[in-house]
Amino acid sequence: MSQLLVRDLMSQPAVTVGPTNPLREVIQLMGANNIRHVAVVDSGRLLGLLSHRDVLRSQEGSLSGALSTEQTHMNRWIEARWVMTKEVRTVYPDTPALEAALTLRSHGYGCVPVVEQGKLVGMLTDSDFLEYAIQQLSDPGA
Repeated sequence: MSQLLVRDLMSQPAVTVGPTNPLREVIQLMGANNIRHVAVVDSGRLLGLLSHRDVLRSQEGSLSGALSTEQTHMNRWIEARWVMTKEVRTVYPDTPALEAALTLRSHGYGCVPVVEQGKLVGMLTDSDFLEYAIQQLSDPGA
């Protein structure tokens, strides 16, 4: 049996935004694609990662009394680069899947961007691992 690699599981292409994209667009993109993570890139190079948690953290003003419509208006002006996590662990397509899974678990991450030669080529999420487990468990001959 050959070793399972990140390239065998990763989602591609990764959903991305630019650093100046408004937070409102990021929120819409997450909802439309039913995802919790969006990579922030410039010319294919990974600058950071925007998670659902980052978005919620940026919305704290709404908890202190700001109206939903006010927050929506503010989201037009908040840029992705101001909210994103800048220091992001990455893996390569040829990274063993077990190593990537251990990284996700040990750091409590929901995803890890996949890069090759400095360019974002995909995203490996906890959902990708779950999908793989379901396929394996569903096929008794695997």
